[in-house]
Amino acid sequence: MPAILRAWLGTPRIWLDFRRKRFWVVALFLIYTLAGYFVVPPILRHEIVVSAQKTLERPVTLDDLLIDPFALSIDLRGFHIDEPDGSLLIGFDRLYIRFSLASLVHWAWSFDDIRLDGVKGNIIRYSETDTNIGRLISAAGKSSDGTKPETDHGLMRLVVNRLKILNATATFTDHARANPFQTLIGPVTVEIGRFSTLPQRTGEQHILVEMEGGATLEWTSEFGLNPLISAGHVSAKGPYPALLTRYFGDAIKISAPTGSVDAGLDYRLRERPDGVLALTVEHVGLAISDLALHEQGAAAPFLTLPELRLAGGHLAWPEKKAGADALAISGATLALRRQEDGQLGPAPWLAAPQPAVAPAPQPTTATAPPGMDWAVSLGKVEVKNAKARFEDQAIGEPGKIEISSFDLAVDSLSNTSGAEFPFSLAAGMETGGLIKMQGRFSILPDLRLDAKLTASDLRIAAAQAYLHDMARLTIDDGRFDGETDVKLREGGLSVAGHGEIRGVKLRDEVENTPVLSWDRLGVDRYEFRQATNELQISQVTIGGSYLRFRVAEDQSTNFDHIMVGRNKSSPDARQAGRAGRAKPTVPGEAAGAAPPLKVSVGKIVIAKGTADYGDASLPLPFAAHISDLQGEVATLASASSSPARVTLRGQVGEFGQVKIDGSLTPFNPGKSTKINVLFRNVEFPGLSPYTVKFAGRRIAKGRLDVDLQYSIDEGKLNGANRVVIRDMELGEKLDVPGAMDLPLELAIALLKDQDGKIDVDLPVSGNLNDPQFDIGSVISKATFNLLTNLITSPFRALAGLLGGGDDALDHIDFAPGRAVLDPPEKEKILHLARALEMRPHLGLVVPGVVDPDVDRIQLQLDALDARMARELGDRNTVKRQRQLLEQLFEERIGKEQLESLTQPAPHSREGTGDSGAALDEPTYVAALRGRVATTEPIGEAGLASLAQARAEAVVGALKLIPGFDPQRVSLRGSTTAQAGDDGAIPLKLDAASTSGGD
Repeated sequence: MPAILRAWLGTPRIWLDFRRKRFWVVALFLIYTLAGYFVVPPILRHEIVVSAQKTLERPVTLDDLLIDPFALSIDLRGFHIDEPDGSLLIGFDRLYIRFSLASLVHWAWSFDDIRLDGVKGNIIRYSETDTNIGRLISAAGKSSDGTKPETDHGLMRLVVNRLKILNATATFTDHARANPFQTLIGPVTVEIGRFSTLPQRTGEQHILVEMEGGATLEWTSEFGLNPLISAGHVSAKGPYPALLTRYFGDAIKISAPTGSVDAGLDYRLRERPDGVLALTVEHVGLAISDLALHEQGAAAPFLTLPELRLAGGHLAWPEKKAGADALAISGATLALRRQEDGQLGPAPWLAAPQPAVAPAPQPTTATAPPGMDWAVSLGKVEVKNAKARFEDQAIGEPGKIEISSFDLAVDSLSNTSGAEFPFSLAAGMETGGLIKMQGRFSILPDLRLDAKLTASDLRIAAAQAYLHDMARLTIDDGRFDGETDVKLREGGLSVAGHGEIRGVKLRDEVENTPVLSWDRLGVDRYEFRQATNELQISQVTIGGSYLRFRVAEDQSTNFDHIMVGRNKSSPDARQAGRAGRAKPTVPGEAAGAAPPLKVSVGKIVIAKGTADYGDASLPLPFAAHISDLQGEVATLASASSSPARVTLRGQVGEFGQVKIDGSLTPFNPGKSTKINVLFRNVEFPGLSPYTVKFAGRRIAKGRLDVDLQYSIDEGKLNGANRVVIRDMELGEKLDVPGAMDLPLELAIALLKDQDGKIDVDLPVSGNLNDPQFDIGSVISKATFNLLTNLITSPFRALAGLLGGGDDALDHIDFAPGRAVLDPPEKEKILHLARALEMRPHLGLVVPGVVDPDVDRIQLQLDALDARMARELGDRNTVKRQRQLLEQLFEERIGKEQLESLTQPAPHSREGTGDSGAALDEPTYVAALRGRVATTEPIGEAGLASLAQARAEAVVGALKLIPGFDPQRVSLRGSTTAQAGDDGAIPLKLDAASTSGGD
């Protein structure tokens, strides 16, 4: 050993001889080793940091850099690229790269192993096109002078035998959304083998990405880059709905949903020799299970989807083919609603959409829509056991429509032009009934549909909430059956069919009584064409109908409280309605507006209808029953100016009848309407409640015929109402507040002829366009005016019977202080007697009459003249009259007054030149007579005797007329009157019924 040691100790001298090759070999080895382990790592670490900071324009840190020169590896640890604010942008814990000497053989960068561990990143999206990664790439792509270098499109020759990325995570933040979104992606594991850019080389990869909530994305494939080829399998599993909902939370107002997704596909991507990429996707499968979507703040989900399966999906590019074998949805439930602002569908759950911008007008050149060159198909679509609920909050009381079962099947869907697809649909309603639809439809070149829609046993009660929005009515019963052929073409929708609504019963919720019903309302056939906006109905038949109409004590009707928000009695409501009548819609009036709906009905037939009418506002409650109402309304057409014919017949009471005939323009009644309503043989006593309210009298006996004829021309109403009452007798009088205080018996006596019949024509007129017009008020006013005119001017009516038009028969004139009939007055009494013969139930009342002032003066003068005649006898000269009158004047008035009476009347003596004054004796005597007459004692008894004498003079004259019944004349106490301009005293006659009473 010492010898060997000595030999070795001697050897170093040889190694240290720089003239020997072994020296340089050792030197180079030492330099390589020292440089690799100690010199190059700090320099390279520094250069990496400086260069990265300069290039990326961001702070860069690298904790350590190790090089193994013998293993040909480099190990970077603690690498970080930070944002200017110091936050982490991207980094990793360790990057291990081991080179391969095969690089010399392949003339390519070759690596045996690349491992990246602990990658961390913060990906931030600032706007639609701006991200922090994009900014980083943009900075790295610039050259030192700030310009972008030319891009080299050639592939770098690269070979990586093994590449692994372990424990990679990234925080993704999106500030581009209204509500910033953030999630953690990772851990991510990537394993790649035999990665190469060399020609005809392939490798394998496996990528597994885990996301929040346990969702995963897995990608396994074989791939090559030169040429490009990739084939493998992609799958996604886990609670993706919750993740997507959170990301789109600013647009979709849905709380975190439940449910999971299981999707997968096989694909093959290759670059063809012509440079075109070809993609084939097969075995696409999608399964969504236990999905439940909740509106924010709602406990119950609006969509539950137990199972959705898409099977056999496929896609081919560039062949542009895509499709699937089947899509099946089972057990889904959907809840929709229309909210108060009228928005429908997903609006309650989606953010408010941006206002749509009207597209610019485009040329009408026919071009295929984008994507229509793809061939898309779906073998079968099935929806089974689905349920739906629709809630309408836009009406007063939220309404609900529930579909308890919904099944849909569609076969062979595709976008092939002209292809038709058979389908069938069945929906069972929760309230009862079934809707079915079966037929075929096509999508291209335009949407077309040929189907038959049937509805059976649908409960009308499903529309209860919508009825409540208009009326306080409860639908107790009612069902709908119908069958409709539905066609959709390029010109629009057209439907044709028939149906009936049967057994409808509507109950007044306020009074809890039936108000409207019918056994059957059938439509024989209807047709609607959207192209012409026209609805044609052949015949509507209403059988077994019933209507209840009541007037309450406050004069409101049961329909006033039934109708919601539509008080017909309010002036505003009436004015609004009349305003609507005043200006009918004119077709084409609005420029560019759609044509108005044209409606035509061949005939409406009413059979076996009944009605109950009652009026509790009357002092005596009234009720009437109309039975066996039948008839028809023929040919109603909104586009025609020809009126529709109306014919109705019904029974009133036991033996009465009502007939309605005429014509009307149903869609514009104010334009042209002629209606004749005829009541025959109606028992008048049944109408006593109305006479009691009107005049405070019952009707004891009588029958009534009424003929009402109304015509309306351009809003102007003309009516001729003829009322014939036979054998009418009044009953007892009742004290009714508000009743007219009129002598009704007198009016009847004035109207009743020799046969005991009252025949009255009552014309009415008005303008329907006048907001104040009301037909009821017009008729009531006309009736009141008729009776008032009769009662206040009965002798005018009597004069009219004789062909005269004045009211001269109502008084007899007498001279002051006289009770003698002059010849003209005798003729007047004769005419009056003849008129009374034409009204046998009318009597005459003759009062005594005086004018106390005028008649008293005349009676005083007559009394004074009689005294002077007695006392003077045959010596009745002016001189003796003067002496007697002066004596009476001094006795009754006074001598002083007599002296003053002589002063005002002096005059010159005749035949003398004496200017002295003398009394005008005749004038003086006349003055004395007037003054003294006022002292004659004519009292009230004298006036009463004069009044009585005048009345007896009239009665006596009537009794002298042959055939006149003296019993029809009665005397009445004295009244006062005022002399007319001619000085005559009028004796005003009164009329009265011979049956007594008023």
